[in-house]
Amino acid sequence: MIHTRDYRLTGPDDQPGVISGISIDVPVLRKATLPPEQEELLNLLRTVLDGTS
Repeated sequence: MIHTRDYRLTGPDDQPGVISGISIDVPVLRKATLPPEQEELLNLLRTVLDGTS
């Protein structure tokens, strides 16, 4: 997903008023979904790596 604040409209260099598309050089937001078991293990790993209990 590309957030609207990151859209970069593009066009030919010799025709500044012409829009031909959206630049693909933008941040892409992805939401990872893990099964509950893997989410629990990831949270445990984060706790260990952070040094918190």
